[in-house]
Amino acid sequence: MMPQSSLLVLFIFFSTSQALCSDNNGGMYMPNNTYKLNLITLAQILFANATEVHSATGMAGIGPDKVYGAVLCRGDSDGSDCHKRLTKALDEAINSEAGYSNSLQSNRNVTYYYDQYQAQISFSDQDFISSFSNVPGCTMNTNLNSMTATVVKPFEDLVTKLLRALADAVVSRAEKYAVGKAWFEETGQTVYGLTQCIQDVPYEHCAACLDGIISDRQSKIASGQMGVVILGLWCTLRYETETQFFTDTKMLSLNAVTRSKTHIFQWNNSVLVSVGGFLLVLSISCMAFHIWIRTQQQREKTVFKLRQLYLAIQIAINLWRMGGTNPEFSLYDFSQINEATNNFSIDNQLGQGGFGPVYKVKEYVLAL
Repeated sequence: MMPQSSLLVLFIFFSTSQALCSDNNGGMYMPNNTYKLNLITLAQILFANATEVHSATGMAGIGPDKVYGAVLCRGDSDGSDCHKRLTKALDEAINSEAGYSNSLQSNRNVTYYYDQYQAQISFSDQDFISSFSNVPGCTMNTNLNSMTATVVKPFEDLVTKLLRALADAVVSRAEKYAVGKAWFEETGQTVYGLTQCIQDVPYEHCAACLDGIISDRQSKIASGQMGVVILGLWCTLRYETETQFFTDTKMLSLNAVTRSKTHIFQWNNSVLVSVGGFLLVLSISCMAFHIWIRTQQQREKTVFKLRQLYLAIQIAINLWRMGGTNPEFSLYDFSQINEATNNFSIDNQLGQGGFGPVYKVKEYVLAL
């Protein structure tokens, strides 16, 4: 980690690599006048408010000396540290000896990033509050190393995915701040990320602001950079490889979310397969049981009919035997029976017996 210092020093440090921040974003001499007094008064109010919620916006004064201001501390800083950083940033911005040596002209536009991007202040005589414009902005490489060419694309895809997940989290939270991490499988490294908006900005403008700097990120830096910060008036982002630059322990884990969704998906599939298999077995069992029941019923009916047939045969055999041995009992052929019953006339039918209808004949009752 770099020692605590203002961004003014960082401008000099990174000037040989990539100085994308405007030269106006630094300490500039400001003479004692009404505008400066209004600026300091407004700054004190904003610093006090930011102690509670890490950011604040407002205005002070009237006419040509009216001042518009916005201040922001990183979301993981506590109130006292936030106030100290903002106070030092303002002091360096308007009283810098470097600024005094460069110019004795009044500069009414002050945008200053301080202490490794943990605090920033913006003051102007122009109304930038109602426009929600994120300029002036600052883009810096915070890690001069870069990924090898073979893994640049998956790395950039992972960074974009992480930042967009954090942006979604920001616009769903009152504090408009989120941090997280993602595991880069190709190199076995962890990428840490942060996104934040000033709390006063409406949610839709916060979402649009973050979407803008995430979409423009790759056009402002070389591909595969392992650490980058993009700072603006309303929203900021930062990511680092293998360096957790924030103090929060509770963070969004992109890989955990992905694994959780995959695990849930796999668990759901397992449940569906298990339930489906159980229902299939149950259906087959029910069908087999139904077939078995029907088979048993058919078998019982068949056995019953066979028993009836067997009894009828036995009775017929017994009657035949009795007819041959008992002179009082005779067997008749069909023609005799037909004649005796008058061709089975219903008028001769007396009723229903155990072996069939009972008919009246001329001289006696014949049971068929």
